[in-house]
Amino acid sequence: MPDSPRSGIVPFFRARCPRCGKGNVFVNKVMSFKKFSDTLDECPKCHLKYEPETGFFVGSMYWTYALLVGLTVILSVVLYQIDLFEEAVYIIPLIIIFLLPWVFRYGRLLMLYVVYPIMYKEMFYGKDNEL
Repeated sequence: MPDSPRSGIVPFFRARCPRCGKGNVFVNKVMSFKKFSDTLDECPKCHLKYEPETGFFVGSMYWTYALLVGLTVILSVVLYQIDLFEEAVYIIPLIIIFLLPWVFRYGRLLMLYVVYPIMYKEMFYGKDNEL
């Protein structure tokens, strides 16, 4: 187990393991649009199981929804400020469709980085480490 289990925000944005910050979480690059959602079973470096129980990533729907709502609000405000609010009904869905692979991945990463250490402390930190 690594000395510092929480490696900071950089591994999150690089889609790395939430425990060691070194191993990849996803099989393919985000630009491989057909297989952008394939997640590894475990970290290749520290062997943290990414799915501690069946259906763990179902909860990422809520994170993804929150990200999409936030993105829609921000885009609406920006488009209103630059006098393109009437075109927002076309612009916002196009932007969301383009960003969907990233939003999907970061919804899963939020599950790994936020929910996993809280709900599965023993699996994440180890049985001998009482944090």
